[in-house]
Formats: sequence, C-alpha cells, structure tokens
Amino acid sequence: MRRRGRTARSIAALLLAVCCVAALGVAVPAGAQSVAVPQTDDQPAPDNTITRIDLAANGSATWEITLRTRLENDSDVAEYERFQERFRSNTSRYLGPFSERMSGVVAAANDSSDREMYATGFEADTAIQEVPRRWGVVRFRFTWTSFAAVDGDAVVAGDVFAGGFFIGDDDSLAVSIPDGYAVESVTPEPDDVGEGVVEWRGREDFDDGQPSVRAVPAAGGSDGAGGGSDSGGVGSETVLAALALVFGAVALVAYAVRTGRFGLDGEQTDLGGSPVVTDRDVAAADDSRTATATETASESGADDESDAVDPELLTDEDRVRRALRERDGRMKQSDVVEELGWSKSKTSRVLSRMADAGGVEKLRIGRENVIDLADGDDAADEDRSA
Repeated sequence: MRRRGRTARSIAALLLAVCCVAALGVAVPAGAQSVAVPQTDDQPAPDNTITRIDLAANGSATWEITLRTRLENDSDVAEYERFQERFRSNTSRYLGPFSERMSGVVAAANDSSDREMYATGFEADTAIQEVPRRWGVVRFRFTWTSFAAVDGDAVVAGDVFAGGFFIGDDDSLAVSIPDGYAVESVTPEPDDVGEGVVEWRGREDFDDGQPSVRAVPAAGGSDGAGGGSDSGGVGSETVLAALALVFGAVALVAYAVRTGRFGLDGEQTDLGGSPVVTDRDVAAADDSRTATATETASESGADDESDAVDPELLTDEDRVRRALRERDGRMKQSDVVEELGWSKSKTSRVLSRMADAGGVEKLRIGRENVIDLADGDDAADEDRSA
C-alpha cells in the first residue's frame, strides 16, 4: 500500500515536471519530487506554458503542450528563426526526449491503474505567432490511451493527478470534453468555461485528484416519438407551430383589452376616454430627458470621460483603469480584488488581457503581483477626454 502511494506521487511529480516544464525555470512547489525534463541547451526558455487536454468518449485524450517565448524585437525574432531551422532539420532531437519521458509517465500510471494505458502519436512543430504580441512557440502532442475513466456513459478525468498538480504563474490548463457531451461537474471552479472547454490559469495549486472533470452525453435528440408518420398524422412540429400562433393571438387580444387600445386604419382609441400616449409623445419625452442629462453632465465639469459614465456601463478594463488612476497608477493585485469586489480568478483574467494588450504592466515583487498603468494608456485617456 505504501509502495502504491509512492508510485502515485511519482506519477504526479512527473506530470508536473513535463506539463509545467520545470527544468525551463518554472518553480516546483515545496514537497514535490524534482524530476529533470530532458532539454537541449539551444532551446529557448519559455515565458509561459499552455497545456490542452482533448478528451474522447472512450477515455483517451490528446495532449498538446505549447511552450511560448516572447519575442520583444527583431533581434529576438532572428534568433528564434535560427532555432527553428535547427528544430525543423532535426525534429527528433527535440521530440525524442519528450516522447521518451511521457512514455515513462504513462507507463508508471498504467502500473498503478486498472486501466490499460499507453502513449502514441508523438508530434512536434514550431511557429511564430503575431497576435496580440509576437511569440515563438513549440508544440508537443501525443495521445494518452485510457487517460480518463469511463463510468457508464460518463467520461471522468482527474484520477491520474493523484498527489496533486499545479500550473505556474501565467500558465494555463484547458480540458476539452468530447463532442456531444456536456460538463456535469468540474473541480475546482475553472477560470473560464467555453464551448465544451474548461480552463484554469495560474498560478493554481490543485488538490489530490484534481483538476477533475466529469462529462456526460448532452440531452436532446428524438425519443422515438416519430412513429406517426406512416398513419398520416400531424407531425409534432406542425402542432407546436399551431399552438404558438394560437397563444400569440390570445396574448395580442389580452393586451388590447388590458390597455383599452383597438386600432382600426392606423387610429388608436381608448375605451376609458383617457388621453392616449403616442409614439411621437414618447420620443419627445426621451429627447427632453437626454437634453437635460447632457446639460447636467456639462455643468458638472467632469475631467475624465469614464467618470461621467454610469458605472454599470463601464467595461471591466475601464474599472481597472479608473481604480489605478485614483491611486497614482499603481496597485497590488490583491488590492484590485478588494477594490472591485471580484474573485481572484476574474481579476487575474482581466489583468492578463490588459497586460497582453499593453494597457498595464504586471510586476512580481516578493510574493505579490503589482499592477502598473501603462504610460500609453494614460495618454490615450487624455486624448479621449480632449
């Protein structure tokens, strides 16, 4: 039993090392076993790692691990292109150590599981991405057979993460469920939920057996009720359409009775004899309110355009910029969380988007992130207010 526990912890440590590329500068958490990931001396160190796991209905999964290196200038691009030439002329030099390591990880998982697991289909490529910034990327892919458990119709992923799992700062982990499935449960709460994809952004320290995703076939389709076609009966679609028309007519009559308005030849009448408010009257009232609001805003002398906007109409980025400007352009990330009343995960997502767009800069001071409002963002605000 003790030996089985050590094996599970070894698997977790291997997964941490490979997926988070620990040997490339990502810190291994205290207590985790340190496993060296094979790495060539000439391979550029990544700034972040994106891991995506695409689940299949039979429990297998395609893993794609993307290492991204930021290219700040033309010199960085030229250096990365030289690396790409070496990579493409001898891909096996870079793919071989990765496939050997992951095959060992899967084999170790197979020894401690009642499912037969193995790794196949190893591939690697490299490219330069231009949006929103220039990145040099290296992608590794492989298929992990029986990565997830199949429980009846459900696909359940996460048990291979025995002993815990983590992703580093600015890294991300996404799990995609099979086509035709829906997420029934996911632990812990993801930072993003998209079209069949759940995603976490680091830093994130997962508990034992997490992240865990359970997917089940999505509800929908025919229940076999279409057997009336041979008898010449009316189809369910026709019946629903007819009912919709009937309900629409009933609602229209009910509205006319309630409001006392029955129109003939474009005229409006009121059964109670009270004045009838026309669309022209409503438009005139709206124009009057708009003019009054404009005069009030002008008289208030607001210097900042965002200050004159209803807070409910501000974007998340506007709220962050306003908070930073009120504090001379610099705040701790934890203070942004408290100031705006957001969750840590939402705050991290918004700030990451703004950093990628150049609106803010994220600085690591000690154990905390400090957010600086970019100089260009202030200038842009001044141009808008002018």
